[in-house]
Amino acid sequence: SSGINAEYGDNMLGFTVLSLLIQLTYSVSVSSIIVETGTGKHDGTGDTLTMTIYGSKRDAERISLGKGFTAGSRRTISRSTPDIGTLECVVFQTSGDDLWVPKEVKLNTKDGASFSFPNSRGFGLSNSEKMSSGWAAAIGFCTPITESTAGKPRKCTIKTRTSKNKHAETDNCLLVPRIYGEHGVVLGESMDRMNHDDFKPGALDTFTYQNMQNVGKVKCLSFNVLRGDDAWLFSYATVQCDGESVKTFQNSQNQWLSYDVSEGVRFIKMC
Repeated sequence: SSGINAEYGDNMLGFTVLSLLIQLTYSVSVSSIIVETGTGKHDGTGDTLTMTIYGSKRDAERISLGKGFTAGSRRTISRSTPDIGTLECVVFQTSGDDLWVPKEVKLNTKDGASFSFPNSRGFGLSNSEKMSSGWAAAIGFCTPITESTAGKPRKCTIKTRTSKNKHAETDNCLLVPRIYGEHGVVLGESMDRMNHDDFKPGALDTFTYQNMQNVGKVKCLSFNVLRGDDAWLFSYATVQCDGESVKTFQNSQNQWLSYDVSEGVRFIKMC
């Protein structure tokens, strides 16, 4: 596997998701991260950036990349991770409201492989709700599927039913979904609709993703908690993508989700 240089194509979901056109099935251990910031006047940020790398074996959570990502800069950051298995997704977050627009991010591995994620749509990262369109509270990149199995982008809808149990609701739990198909995995935008109070007791909330990478027949669904200090309990979730029937995933163990591991888990996968 040494020497692979995987160039990622463009697949925007409203929150930036850029997907590979090569199937990656070998184990990855990251050794360094190269971050290029856009050259626009306001593309740089003084806020702290963090990155989470999702793998088939384990995740490398909230790796601090530090500060100093000025416009036009190119920084190499030495960070070592254990073997995460097959690379699935990478997600970036910021500590503040200052907009950051990456040009390209590259992961180098201990065996000499290199994975590049160009931000060709120019989407940015910010926590501010005062920003115009073209930004998100988290931006991510996923691996995925071969050209031979890639279908046309499609619309997928995720619905969640919040439990009626006491304290099941949440207003401070940033969730990101992943849909696993027969040909790969795709990342959805954060489940936090602007100007809408999501996850009330017993509520059925709907999240629609246009032009989602087609990874084939839906097999599994997962939720990751990226931040927040409030737990959430859901009864079930459904996924329906164009051309497929609705697939239902039960939270059969009544597992609470929370960034605070004393209250619940940060990750749940249902198949």
